Amino acid sequence: MSPENRDIYCMDSKIFSYKADGIVLEPVDDQLRVSPVFDRKELVDKIKDILKADNFKMDERSLQFKIEEGQLFIQGLAVKEQEARSIGFFAGS
Repeated sequence: MSPENRDIYCMDSKIFSYKADGIVLEPVDDQLRVSPVFDRKELVDKIKDILKADNFKMDERSLQFKIEEGQLFIQGLAVKEQEARSIGFFAGS
């Protein structure tokens, strides 16, 4: 694939897994464990800021909230931000 076509058809991507410190399930009784209250948007914004430093943008449609051993992890896909390209139109006189 030529470099020109690569830019059109390929998007550099990576996956991420973010450990949400302090968001851990605590037992209520023998059958139920719950987390403390947290701001989901605030966590997502933190991840966006971290990814933005590497010029990546989170694909919010890919977000998954996982619990591993009682700890919350947010996982998903990030895509490299492409430079905006302008298309010029020339009009004949």
